[in-house]
Amino acid sequence: MKKNIDNFKIFYLSFLGKAVSNILSQKISDLWKPINNSRVAAIGFCSPYLKSINKKTQRIFFLTPSLHGLYHFDLNDKNITVSVNEYILPIEDLSLDRLLVAHSFEYLIDHKKFLREAWRVLDKNGEILIIVPNSFGLWRPYYKNNLSSLRTFSFAELNALLLNNFFTPIDFSYSLFFPPINNQLVLKRVNIFEKVNMSFLKFFSGTIIVRARKNYSAAILEEKKIIKRKVMQKIRS
Repeated sequence: MKKNIDNFKIFYLSFLGKAVSNILSQKISDLWKPINNSRVAAIGFCSPYLKSINKKTQRIFFLTPSLHGLYHFDLNDKNITVSVNEYILPIEDLSLDRLLVAHSFEYLIDHKKFLREAWRVLDKNGEILIIVPNSFGLWRPYYKNNLSSLRTFSFAELNALLLNNFFTPIDFSYSLFFPPINNQLVLKRVNIFEKVNMSFLKFFSGTIIVRARKNYSAAILEEKKIIKRKVMQKIRS
């Protein structure tokens, strides 16, 4: 199946998509408490999670990856929607407090390049929240076949990617413990699945959600090491 906006629109209009939206919106709200006048950007397909991030914000930038296709969000005038190249974001340095990444990270080719760009646009204490399909979860085939994701992730992979690109993981959360079945009887009981399975089956969840903070000092130290290395090489030569 070709990846495009229509796939996400169809999914979130279904009973299954609405259940997922409710659960993940609550997760986002739990991980990110509202901050007065916060500057927020959401990249991917994030309209189902608008209510969980549109609290006390100064402005929200909805960034739709150009390869996803175009989509018009019905938002108020303090929000901006734009189609973007994920590796060159049209946002100034240090201009965001929070960046939500949903239905985007699993489609990237160069995760390092994207994370360095996210690091650039976030303020010194800025945070990124990434939602991705779990490599060991029940939802892995659904993400690949129905939503055309290029890959899935494990806890170790996400943790390493963030640490190696100047982000400090603060919290990992797990969600979607029910099977991806578009059945109303099952979906009415999804909260039971979430509560029962959270404690001992988290590594088999459908999604992994990671909250990480920009590590400003680590990047400065790394830059100093690179400069020192270049100076030493010139001295030796």
